[in-house]
Amino acid sequence: MATTSILIVACDAYLAGIFGRKFELDGWDVEIAETLEDGERKAAKMRPSIFLLDVDCVSDTEAQVKRLRSLPTLQKTKLVMLASRGDRRHIQAASDAGADDYLLLGHFVPQEAVAKMKKLLES
Repeated sequence: MATTSILIVACDAYLAGIFGRKFELDGWDVEIAETLEDGERKAAKMRPSIFLLDVDCVSDTEAQVKRLRSLPTLQKTKLVMLASRGDRRHIQAASDAGADDYLLLGHFVPQEAVAKMKKLLES
């Protein structure tokens, strides 16, 4: 059985480390990237189960989600947005563009995020 993996793309290394450690403690393979470009390179090598993207790292979330969705290396990967704001229009736009889910900081502690990602992979 393949190991469950997550690639966390977050501009905030501290935040990425907190989430990364929680996923590692749950047995996931974790990679962290500070830029979207670096994340794409890592995704091509690791083919993660989940690509968790901090929306603060990109300027046009909807366009980037569409572009990421079109990449052959991410076709079987769940794409999840991580954001500090909960604007419904923003969430809906990301979903319409192809994001599989959306995590709002402040609404989830890292352990709850792990549980939610497990459920997402089971669906």
